[in-house]
Formats: sequence, structure tokens, C-alpha cells
Amino acid sequence: MNRIKLTIVAALLPLLAFSQTTVVEGTSAQPVEPQKDSTEFVSVADIVKAQEDIYMHRNTEKHFSKVWSRRSFFNFGYNSSKLIPKQDITTGLGTGNVQRTKSDFGFSLQYGRSYRLHKKPILNMLQFYLDYTSIDVTFNHYKAGDAPVYDSNQEWTQFDRYNISKDYHYIPWDLERFEGSYGMSLGPSFTVLPFRYVNNDQLHFLKFNIYFRVGYQASILYMSNNYELDKNQDTHSSNFKEVDESLIMHWGHGLLTSFGLSLTWKGIGIGYEHRVAYNRYKSFTTSTFGNDIYKFKTSTDRIFISIRMGR
Repeated sequence: MNRIKLTIVAALLPLLAFSQTTVVEGTSAQPVEPQKDSTEFVSVADIVKAQEDIYMHRNTEKHFSKVWSRRSFFNFGYNSSKLIPKQDITTGLGTGNVQRTKSDFGFSLQYGRSYRLHKKPILNMLQFYLDYTSIDVTFNHYKAGDAPVYDSNQEWTQFDRYNISKDYHYIPWDLERFEGSYGMSLGPSFTVLPFRYVNNDQLHFLKFNIYFRVGYQASILYMSNNYELDKNQDTHSSNFKEVDESLIMHWGHGLLTSFGLSLTWKGIGIGYEHRVAYNRYKSFTTSTFGNDIYKFKTSTDRIFISIRMGR
């Protein structure tokens, strides 16, 4: 009996093995592959590119930080000015009133700083500032007029508060004049980078600036004595000596306004400014020329070289 069971098992084994290897007709047996992970694989190239992007961003920020630096400035200017009376001022020669005079040369020095009105420039292309000019020194020279420019024999009368009259000499406004002033001003400005999107880092440093400022100044107007320009040539007369030996100098003060523009590259630039100052002058030598106040306007056009520095 056991022999019969063993014979049947032995006959069934090949059939079982055959059934395990049978495949559907028209197909082929393929090895089973492991299932892929759905998570994307980050390559070394991707990591390098990300690092390069970070490096380029930091370099760009550093670059434009340099571009927008240098917010302090020194301006050295050459002036062309006009001294214009704002009232009728008699010359004392019987030839009318003092006329406007144009300077033959002049110089100026300015120092100031631009304060940002917003922390970051707009599109790294436009920045608004508030400019404060703490030093604004101007010097102008005016030639003397044609002789004679005054007459020391001519006088005018002024009454004081006690109704007591005194005679004073006319101021010889057309003598050689030296005008010096010191002022301070404040006002808005904006700067544009015209080549911001040009693919050239050096052109990014080219900046165009426009400003308007309002301020106040003190001024000195000095006339150089020259007796040869006196119509009165009686050198021994008291009138002649009184004017010839007097200090012909005036002090004044008043409002000033200026409008200008400049083009700079890194630490150097060139610019133009139109400046107007309204001064009320009074003589230092009131005993000779009286204590009247004289109103003048000084209109100045200047071309300047700008030195930019600081952060």
C-alpha cells in the first residue's frame, strides 16, 4: 500500500513543476523589478546651480551697495554772477541810479550730505534724498565802473529819531567790489541710474542727480578805495579825505535758493547750478555813509566739479 502512494506522488511532482513555469501564450517571462520611489532625486548639478545663484545674488547686492554709496560731496565751482539792485539807489553823480553789474570771475566751495528718504533704491534705479549743505562759500569779483563813479562833494541828509539831521556821503557802489558769502541750505533731490539694466557693471556707477535747495546766508560786500575815480579831485578838502579814508564795506544777509543737476561716475562728477540770493546790506561805516538798508539780488550761474565720498 505504501509503495502505491509513493508511486502516485512521484508521478504528480513533474506536473506541479510544469504548472509553476507555464506562461500565457504571446508573453514572455520577465523578472520582477522593485517599485521606484516617487521622490525626485536632487543631482549634484542642481546643488551647484543653487549655490551659484546665492553667490550671484550676494555679489549683486554688494555691487549696488557700492554704487549707491558716496553720499557726501565737495563741490568746487566757477561763478558768473550779477549784482542787481532791488530798489532805486542814487549814485550821487546826477546820472541816475546804480545799475546791475556782472562779475568778471568768481569761485565757490560747497560741502554737504544726502540723506536717504527710503532705505532701498526703487528697482535699484531711483533714490530720493534730502540734501543738507552745511558749507556754501561764494566769492565774486566785480570790476570798477568808468570814471568818475562817485562825487565826494555830494551828500544826502538823514534825520534821526530826535529829528536831528546829519549829512552823509553817497556810497560809491561802482568801485571795484569783492563779494563774499557763507550760507547753508536744505532741499530735496533724486538720483537716477540711466544704465541700470545695461550688462556692464562700470556703467552702473554713472548717476544723474537733480536738486532744489532753500537756505540762508550772510554776506560781505567790500569796495576798494580809489581816489582817481572820485569826481572831486580836491585832495585837500575834508569831503575828499573823509570818503578816501573810510572803510567802504557792507554786511548783509538774506534768503537763497538754488537749483542744480550733476552727472557723476564713482567719486568724481561735473554739474551746473543756478543760485539766487536776496541780501539786505548795511554799511559798517554808518558815520560816513548812514545806516540805510540797501536791497540787492545776486544771481549766480556756476559750473562745478564734484568729489563724492563716504557711505
